[in-house]
Amino acid sequence: MEEMQSTLPELLQDHVLLRNAIATVILFLAVVALRYVSLSFVRRRLPSTDKLQLRWAAQVRGLYYVILAFGLFIIWAAELQALAVSFVVLAMAIVWALKETIACIQGAVYRLSANAFEVGDRINVGGVRGDVIEPGLLSTTVLEVGEGHQRTGRTISIPNSLFMTAPVLNESLAGEYMLHLMTIPVDRNADLAQIEQKALTAAQEACASFLEDVRRPIASRYRRHGLNPPIVDPRITYQVVDKNTVNILLRIPTPTRLERQVEQHVLRAILDVPAGRDTLVPPK
Repeated sequence: MEEMQSTLPELLQDHVLLRNAIATVILFLAVVALRYVSLSFVRRRLPSTDKLQLRWAAQVRGLYYVILAFGLFIIWAAELQALAVSFVVLAMAIVWALKETIACIQGAVYRLSANAFEVGDRINVGGVRGDVIEPGLLSTTVLEVGEGHQRTGRTISIPNSLFMTAPVLNESLAGEYMLHLMTIPVDRNADLAQIEQKALTAAQEACASFLEDVRRPIASRYRRHGLNPPIVDPRITYQVVDKNTVNILLRIPTPTRLERQVEQHVLRAILDVPAGRDTLVPPK
């Protein structure tokens, strides 16, 4: 009994398919017969040299093609609907399985269209900071930069989908150069004027050899977008932290690869510490 119940749907399905196949054959034979009769009638009624006969013959053929297509659609409507549903489900499954891949490709398209960064730029995205060495279709590889602006020696592969959900901070404003912001906390009762003078003198000394190399590309980039270029020279601003502490914010242009050395040079000058191993080497 159970076997008969399990095979009943299969028998009904086979019966429906057989019925549709027979109906298709009958429809095809009927359309062919009616088409033959109609064309014979047109040829008998109109002269063979008359263009009207050709026009009517073409219209008769087209009409019966439409009838045949409509009849096939009516006969196989249920099966076509089931097939369409299957295709939709399959397409949804494929999209779901490949959603991360699709998102990564979208991120790559966004990176290219927005010109977000290039090889050699230092970027910060989703808490990951590093120098770009290989942008790809699905991921972007960077050399990690950790605390103290030092490379850790590790490479990080960032999925491009992250570019669609997190802001991309490009720290390389002018190619191999950047505007580095140093935060120096000092006591509010300290001699702020003296510390500021030391910091500015050290910063100007550190960037004297490449200041013009930074100024030109930055000015060119800003003018390309219709903006006034910023002041590139070292500048200091203040930020009050609390009643006892003030932050000295020093913005200084520096080559990306010498960021740490420039910062150490300025800090040693402020703290009156002799130069150590991190002696500043001018870029070649």
